[in-house]
Amino acid sequence: MRTTPRPAWLALLVVGMVPHALVQAPEVPRQRALSFGVSIGTSVFSGAANGTGDRGEQLLFIPYRPTMFGVTIGCGGGALRLEFTAAVGEPGLAIRGAGVPEEAGNEGLLLVIENAFRVRALSGGASTRLGRLRGGPLLRGVAAVLVERWTSPDTPARTVAGGQAGFAMEVELSGSLTARAEGTVGFTPASPFRQEDLPSGFQQRGTWRRSLGVGVSWKL
Repeated sequence: MRTTPRPAWLALLVVGMVPHALVQAPEVPRQRALSFGVSIGTSVFSGAANGTGDRGEQLLFIPYRPTMFGVTIGCGGGALRLEFTAAVGEPGLAIRGAGVPEEAGNEGLLLVIENAFRVRALSGGASTRLGRLRGGPLLRGVAAVLVERWTSPDTPARTVAGGQAGFAMEVELSGSLTARAEGTVGFTPASPFRQEDLPSGFQQRGTWRRSLGVGVSWKL
């Protein structure tokens, strides 16, 4: 029977004992997990409170289109990301004829008081990658829990909670800088107005809001 020469056998043994750590694996790019962003946007409200005018016409008592400034912290990769946002704005106060379509512009708008309230909003939720649109923008689905704190001079603050969901488009401007445009629909079962602060004949209603915003974020 033929045997392997001892020097060859020893060489095979040494090769088998080379530590696995010494074998260099292909380098995997490290994905940044944290991001910080700033944003600006606005919301259109419906609901909140309704009542009847002196001539029997139906009226809506609603917050009026605040400009919201926000900061966002994100955590996670491209597929799934946790996002937390704090925003502040000063909605006006409007009385609008019920049933007037938005396309009518200011038709039916009876009164607007600018900066009647101050609202601080906190939201926490997640976004997930849905796909890439033609031309490069990334489409994401977003959903979050929403908490708002409404304050007005000479009245106690009021806190309402609900949720919001929608879509966002992201465009990478550089390796760490991303631009984002977002549209969401949100609802709070409670009105931001206290019943005792409403005019006679008005009742609280759940409040819908349609929000649009743009911003930029930096990957840390």
